[in-house]
Amino acid sequence: MIRICLAAAAALALAACSKAPEDVTARYTLGGGSGSVTVQAAANGDARVESGQQALVHKGGTDYMLITDPKGAFAAKMDDFLAVIGEMMREDGMKPAATPPQGEYELAKTGTDTLAGIKGDIWKVTPKEAAKGPAGETVEAVISSDPAYAHVGKALSMQTRLGAGMQKLQGGAGNLEKRVEEMLGKGMVLRFDNSLKLDKIEKTPIDAKAFALPTVLDKAALKARLTAARDAAKAAQPPMPVQPPVDPAPAPAPAPKAK
Repeated sequence: MIRICLAAAAALALAACSKAPEDVTARYTLGGGSGSVTVQAAANGDARVESGQQALVHKGGTDYMLITDPKGAFAAKMDDFLAVIGEMMREDGMKPAATPPQGEYELAKTGTDTLAGIKGDIWKVTPKEAAKGPAGETVEAVISSDPAYAHVGKALSMQTRLGAGMQKLQGGAGNLEKRVEEMLGKGMVLRFDNSLKLDKIEKTPIDAKAFALPTVLDKAALKARLTAARDAAKAAQPPMPVQPPVDPAPAPAPAPKAK
């Protein structure tokens, strides 16, 4: 009986100490005060990331882009969006750029820091041969590995996946970008270099309406919609002025002969 009571007490204590995910809203400031990023992460895994005109939603295990054009708002799977952008780039004759020669990079934990009352580890990506690496190619971030904020980190990683997908279309991520992506996958970002900093965390219930999606277009409908928008934008551009042909200057008259 005593063993059963002790086991029950231990289980209750463990449950009290565990940090199960709960609804969290994280508010970030972009470097130089140029804007903000709001991350809404629900305990069930749904999430929304909004920055300026860009909005991403993770719902039911799928990443979605939220897009607005003159016809209204719609949504598309991120994978479909990237595939369509790739097809349109190829149709326009654009080819991925060749990846230039590059060095190797390493990722290391160098200390700790606290932002908005949350402690995190300082991670740095540096050239393996620092003496040979170009100046300015060291990237630093402060990241919390607290499981209570793991779903916030996963939500913010939607932007990382979108950026990586666009880089792949343009030639692929380099060694530096791959290490940075690995670093950002370690938890919830508290600070990323001087580009992003956590201001505050709010642990209050999030209305499910925050994760509602407008009409979701399939890949074919998405391509038709984006192609129409591209063609309309091209048609709206004023024609390039045509310069009238310039007549060649008359040849100089021969000098009079000396008498």
